[in-house]
Formats: sequence, structure tokens, C-alpha cells
Amino acid sequence: MEEKLTAPVQEGEERKSSDSVVAEVLTKHRPSSKFLKNVGLQPNSTDKSSKSNATVNARVLDLQEQLEMSRQRSEVMREEMDAMKRKAAEAEAAQAERDKSYELLLKKAEENDAKYAQLMVLLGAKTRN
Repeated sequence: MEEKLTAPVQEGEERKSSDSVVAEVLTKHRPSSKFLKNVGLQPNSTDKSSKSNATVNARVLDLQEQLEMSRQRSEVMREEMDAMKRKAAEAEAAQAERDKSYELLLKKAEENDAKYAQLMVLLGAKTRN
């Protein structure tokens, strides 16, 4: 440590502080020294990463909740759409049945009109004679 503190400084460099020399020496011998972190000579990167991990985890949970809610809404909407399709199909079938009944009534009415016309012709011919 003494050598590093008293070593000549090259041009453009600043002399290292005693704290940085102590940190450098201690990390060479014990790179994972908790002492340096505890005395504030080495940044405690795990605090920063654990905070950022916690933030990321919270965001992931939030996004997962949003995704689940979106899936649930989608499922509800799909069920509603299926119900509407069933109702539309039922309405179309009922309308087709009404159209069929109307066509039958129209055909019968035309047949009755034709019979009535024939009857009138027959009655008209008998009254003239």
C-alpha cells in the first residue's frame, strides 16, 4: 500500500486517494470482501440490483395481472358473441319459417282467388241462361 501511495504520478493522472488504494489492495487479496462494502469503499451493487430486480418483478406481476384480466374480458366477450350468434341464427330460422308460411298462405290465397274467379264465371254463365 505504501508503494502505491508514494508511487510517482504520470502526467495527466491524479494521485490516488488512500481510500481507493486500500480498496484496490483489499480487493486483490479478497475480491468479495464485505468489509469494503460495509465501510463504504466498495459499492454495494446487490442493493441496486435487488431494487431493480424488485421493480422488474413488480412490473412483471402487474403485466401478468393485466394479461389475465384481458384474457378474462376476451373470454366474456367471446361468450357474449357466441350467444348473439345463436340468437341471430334462431331469429333467421324463425324468419325463414315465417317466410315459408307466408308463401304458403299467398299460394292458397291465389288458389282461392282462382277458384272464386271460376265460380263467378260459372255463376255469371248460369244467370245469363
